[in-house]
Parts: sequence; structure tokens; C-alpha cells
Amino acid sequence: MDSYKVVVVEDDLFSRRVVRLIITNHFPELIVVGECGSVKEAHGILRDTKPHLVILDIQLEDGNAFDLLNQMNPEDIDFKIVFMSSYQSYLEEAVQFAAVDFLKKPFDEGEFVLALDKAIDSINDIEYNQRLSVMFNNLNKNQAEKIMLFQLDSGPYTVPLVEIECGEAKPGGAIFRLVSGSDFKVSIPLRRYEILLSKYGFFRCHPLFVINLNLIDAIDIPTLTIRFKSGHTVPFEDWRRPSLLKKYNEAKEQDLSQG
Repeated sequence: MDSYKVVVVEDDLFSRRVVRLIITNHFPELIVVGECGSVKEAHGILRDTKPHLVILDIQLEDGNAFDLLNQMNPEDIDFKIVFMSSYQSYLEEAVQFAAVDFLKKPFDEGEFVLALDKAIDSINDIEYNQRLSVMFNNLNKNQAEKIMLFQLDSGPYTVPLVEIECGEAKPGGAIFRLVSGSDFKVSIPLRRYEILLSKYGFFRCHPLFVINLNLIDAIDIPTLTIRFKSGHTVPFEDWRRPSLLKKYNEAKEQDLSQG
């Protein structure tokens, strides 16, 4: 069995002990070679131990995870990362948009074990740097500049949010349609993306559809139909109409204010 070195960067001592205990009980192939709670300490530990995997809390004693990563040379970030956070913030969203491993605290033991299993499987993921690149791109970016990474059977696929027209729930996953008319399928349920996209001008208009409000050309109330600027149409449910119109008008006002 291959063994892998792990560093735990977490400023809460109790959480750090829980992480170490779970690793000890479930992962004989993982060896914890260092732990700390600050950006300053982490620099030295990561340099000296050269770990394969880092369990990294987003909020630390003297900064955040991205302060740490931004201060490192890109070639030195040759470890995989499992991010953790108890806060909802743009930092957390940057991680999730890039499909990088993430755990919301408080987590249970089963969730952590699954996350570590996934991280171990990705130790030799040659496309991991692409994920990190997407993550760093999305930090402090506005909606027009954000991109999302989707994991397809063929590999990672990045798409600017402004090019996503809608997502449609399908058995075993979802299909996303782009303004170009092309589409692609993912194996993750649409509801997972709905949560992430809802803050960026997307709305669940129907059990099967999440739409980009900024790409709507018209809302036909008699036929309960939404027409996009591309000419493509999708249905909406009548009981969602008040929220749909409210969100659509808010999106238009925001677009005008930024124009």
C-alpha cells in the first residue's frame, strides 16, 4: 500500500484533533506529518514536509487559505487540498465553482471519510492545476468574469457563467445548454448547481429547469413559457411566476446599473 503525507492546517484545536483521529482510525495509508493553525506556521511546515495532501481550513488565525496559497510559488503547490469552512463567503464559492474538494463545518465522520477517499483518488490527478487555476480566477471576480468547472466523463470542462443559458435535470445528472446552442451532460444532480448559481442571476423556474435570468428575451405568461435571446424556450410553473418576475426585474436593474 502506498503511503501519503498529510498536513492539517486548522486554527480550532478541537477540530484539528477530530481530523487527526478520523485519519488515524480510517486511513492507515495517511501519515500526519504536521499541523498548525496559522498562515505563518503553515509556510514552514509545507516547505519542510512536502506533503501529498493538505487539510486546509479557509479561515485561519492570521488570514485565510488563499493568503497562504497566494504567497507560495505555483510550482510549490504540488499537493492536493481538502478545504474546510464554517462560513458562507465568496472564498467558499470560489472553491466550489472550481470543483475542488470542500467540506462544510460542522461535518460528520462519514462526510470527512468520503472527502478524504476522493482526495486520495485524486493524488495523481494531472488536471488538478486546472482546478486551482479556476479557483484563483474566481476570487474577487464579478459575475461577468466568473467561470465554473464541470467534471465531464472526458475530463474537466470550464464555462463562463454568462454563457450558460439553462440547466435541465435528467436521470443520472443534468444537461447544460449554452448560448451557442451546444450542450453538455454532467452526472451531478442539477440541485447541486442550483445552490451555487442562485446568487449569480440563475433561477429555478420549473422542477426540471434552472435558467439564466440575464439571457431571457421574453416571459409569455399565457403559455407559461420563457424565451431566451437565442430563441430557445423552456416552461415555467405558474406558482413560481411572482418570484420569477421579481428576480427577472432585479437582474435587469442590476444589468443596467453595471452597464
